[in-house]
Amino acid sequence: MQFMFNVGLFFICWSLVGAFIIGCTQKIITFVSNIFIIHPILFFNNSPSFLQTMALDTILLLFFLTAGLLLNVVFYRLGTLGGYSFIGLLVLISIVTIIFKWYSSLFDLLSNISTFTLLSSLLVFSALLYFIITMAIRNASVNAA
Repeated sequence: MQFMFNVGLFFICWSLVGAFIIGCTQKIITFVSNIFIIHPILFFNNSPSFLQTMALDTILLLFFLTAGLLLNVVFYRLGTLGGYSFIGLLVLISIVTIIFKWYSSLFDLLSNISTFTLLSSLLVFSALLYFIITMAIRNASVNAA
């Protein structure tokens, strides 16, 4: 449990530092030259503040780090075949949503909610995902070499 607490603390710190580096780099590039950088926050706001950019980047980095840890746990628990089957299942779900055009209703839902609602729901989803990962790896054996 202490290991998972430290991993979670590292993910939070890394997300904050990474978002700060991304935000500062973007501000410096746009200040020095006339290069326009496409950022996901522009879907919600035409002139976002630095803190809004930091918040979105922090939560997105935290979500993707947690998703990567989930993929790591799936490969650890289920082996190579189970891990690749999990990736195949995710790809199959994506293909089915494209075939049946379920993505349009999801896009409409995401485009009509506020930035705060989206960020808070993504943060809660990341925390729940991390809790599930912690419970899944709780009984993992430790092999000291």
